[in-house]
Amino acid sequence: MSLPRTASAVIIGGGVVGCSIAYHLARRGQHDVVVLERETVGSGTTSKAAGGIRVQFPSETEIRFSLESIRVFERFREEFGVDPGYRKIGYLYLLSEERHLREFEKRIALQRTLGADVRVLTPADAQKLVPALRVDDLIAAVWGPQDGMAGPAEVTNGFARRARDLGATIVEGVAATALERSNGQVTGVKTSQGAVSTPIVVNAAGPAAARVGRLAGLELPVHPRRRHIFFTEPFPEIPGPVPLTSDVTSGFYFRKEMEQVLLSPGDVEDIGDDANVPMDWGKVEELVPKAIHRLPIIERARIAGGWAGLRPLTPDDHAIIGWAPGVAGFFLAVGFGGHGFQHSPATGRYVAEWLLDGQPSLDLAFFAPERFTRSP
Repeated sequence: MSLPRTASAVIIGGGVVGCSIAYHLARRGQHDVVVLERETVGSGTTSKAAGGIRVQFPSETEIRFSLESIRVFERFREEFGVDPGYRKIGYLYLLSEERHLREFEKRIALQRTLGADVRVLTPADAQKLVPALRVDDLIAAVWGPQDGMAGPAEVTNGFARRARDLGATIVEGVAATALERSNGQVTGVKTSQGAVSTPIVVNAAGPAAARVGRLAGLELPVHPRRRHIFFTEPFPEIPGPVPLTSDVTSGFYFRKEMEQVLLSPGDVEDIGDDANVPMDWGKVEELVPKAIHRLPIIERARIAGGWAGLRPLTPDDHAIIGWAPGVAGFFLAVGFGGHGFQHSPATGRYVAEWLLDGQPSLDLAFFAPERFTRSP
């Protein structure tokens, strides 16, 4: 598809967040939106996401994002004509330290006041959910039966297809190379295929957010951190479905994917490059003792493969959503820390409201970009 020369808004990043924003803008009548994707739609960090969807967050704003997004995932097939594979398999957090239980109890109180179903279980009850678990060193578990999973590729393609149906233009293989500005106001984007005039540019570039920010002369505190996920050969000894189960102390987590088991050591590493995410097979050595400790039967499984993805993290582990300080017309929807997929339905709607109505219907001050530049 050829690149238009003018647009009401240009979104940099064709992952799930960028495509959701484009869809919601087009749905509101903003049909001449352009999405720039340097590779293919959903090929970046979205394609490496584990697909988890949970309501168990520590802040009211994030919990509200989750609850709204879950409602969208529940009706996604009807609204978008795509089956996202949404299943409420639940999230199970395993706690072996008193301090972690105290932290979770505070979160649970808030989550429940907002209507979320989250429960503290005994180790024995956790083992009823996942019989293969070792639980003798646990003090409790936290169970969210509302939580679940869906397919990031299916959801991204659903947003992208509907956005295109409504008139948005999504161009692949096109990189943003510069932002054009006049008197502190964005006036356009230069790309590898020419320039687009626009009064609004949205940075939805995931792990590349900081690099895109530098096009506007900004240093955004979004740092791409690598995490690995491995998968076994078919392993029926752990029958499904299995909740997404996380050992809070070690960081290890797992869930079933068809007949295979997905396993992550929970590693978070700064590799300093948002474009190249090499696999480190040495991470299997970090994974194996954590996995066997918590799931002894997994010793009989064989690792069949794996991948590495990037989590774009901010210093406080919360997203940045709002107008960029000092650059009129430059909007930020970045730094989701691996939660961009599950929060994409709500993010798209609220960003569209902000751009078209002047403010979102939910107070998003929690995500304010200024929180990293304010004087103490």
